[in-house]
Amino acid sequence: MYYKINYLDLLEWRSYSPSMNSIALPILMSGFLSQAGLIIAVGAQNTFIIRQGIARSHVPQILMICIAADVLMIALGTQGMGQAVQSHPMVLKSLTWCGAGVLLMYGIFGFRRAWIQCRAMWLQRQAPEGEQTLAASSDNAMVKPAQTSLKKSILSCLGFTFLNPSVYLDSIVLLGSIAATYGTDMKWSFATGAMLCSVVWFLLLGFISSKMAKLFNSRIAWVALDVTIGVVMVLLSVHLVMQ
Repeated sequence: MYYKINYLDLLEWRSYSPSMNSIALPILMSGFLSQAGLIIAVGAQNTFIIRQGIARSHVPQILMICIAADVLMIALGTQGMGQAVQSHPMVLKSLTWCGAGVLLMYGIFGFRRAWIQCRAMWLQRQAPEGEQTLAASSDNAMVKPAQTSLKKSILSCLGFTFLNPSVYLDSIVLLGSIAATYGTDMKWSFATGAMLCSVVWFLLLGFISSKMAKLFNSRIAWVALDVTIGVVMVLLSVHLVMQ
């Protein structure tokens, strides 16, 4: 079987293709910037990634989960799942309470970790002079809390990701609604830009937080980090409930 090539159509397509690319690029950048405005914020997921990166605990696996979740949510929103999410307010309300509980629990864990470090420093000061000098010299080395298991880290990451109602409202409803304004031909260019932003942001956040590990070479630094995480998580939990 032979296929007849219409060279006039081919030339027309080649002349049309650059214009399509010139249209798609601004839409892609619009998706990138729209997602950047939503994802670059002090949130539970970003705070969790920062601590995992500083502790250098299962960072690649955590980043893969976050990127895959964002890509999935954006794709669902672009496909038109936003109306389904909005039509089930009770589901969002249940997720809000579950998410608030997870955030509050992780905030309490942060305060608990800070208390353990403070208690260790207090016991070090109460030790005899010889043992205190030895303990101080060991404390000058890299002081890093015990890493959580891979299973626990993954479960925590999934909780921060899928029990947060803002993920559904932002990625599915909001971005999906904006993508729909570009029509069926160009909405996936917008979605591609948003997905690309998620990939760049999470990889950058994981890289920077891993490099920050050198700054946390004392118990005081870890106490400050865990107290900050505890405060942020509790405030986010209260914010969810108030909404």
